[in-house]
Amino acid sequence: MTDKKNIVIKVKYPVAGKAVERVPPKMITEWNIKRILFAATALILILVSLFYLIGNDTQETDVNNAEVTVNTQETPPVEVKKTETKSLDIPKQTLEKTSPPVKPKKESNKKPKTTEDIKAKENIKKQSTEKVIKGQGYSKDSHNVVRTSLSYRVNNKEPEGDTVRTVNTKHKKPVWVYYFTELKAMNGNKVYHEWIRNGSVVSKRALVISGDTWRTSSRKLLSGSEQGSWSVRLVDEEGRLLNEKNFKVE
Repeated sequence: MTDKKNIVIKVKYPVAGKAVERVPPKMITEWNIKRILFAATALILILVSLFYLIGNDTQETDVNNAEVTVNTQETPPVEVKKTETKSLDIPKQTLEKTSPPVKPKKESNKKPKTTEDIKAKENIKKQSTEKVIKGQGYSKDSHNVVRTSLSYRVNNKEPEGDTVRTVNTKHKKPVWVYYFTELKAMNGNKVYHEWIRNGSVVSKRALVISGDTWRTSSRKLLSGSEQGSWSVRLVDEEGRLLNEKNFKVE
């Protein structure tokens, strides 16, 4: 025979005279870690698959756009027509006809100039330009020189007395000799009076011209110890000789 099990249910009733204690219910939360992990992995897989699909779609659209831009940039081939260049073969006869004839030079009957003829012409030119008018010392080559004079005195900017040719210093005191010059069209320039004894410059005086027509002079004291061949020259700033006077001191 089978054993019979009895189920006993106990019920507690509140006792009369005692207050029933009411205990507030408590919420107990239990985390199921396995379910949470499963749900998290599933969510991650879904997100990854979505990103992968979106990336493929964008790549396909970029490729399509690139293909479209390439196709739009392609230009139809241009047909280049070949042009044939023909060389112009001009016959020599036509060239000879077009070129102007060269006239032969006529032989001159003039004889070639010799060195003697050239020198003779140069001497004639020098003589014509180096002529000096007596009394004034004016040279055709120096058109700025109006007058020159070598004298013993100058009064009021004008020479006086005879022209000095020989200065006699024997048994006499030293003698002053004046070199007078009158110039034109040399305003603002400078000239020099050079006193020369036996080929060497003894003194040199600079004179500034301050007018269109200008008179000026320089002097030299000569004594018996300075005998010899003398000359006085008028020279411009560039060293060109404008006039020269020669005399002796005895």
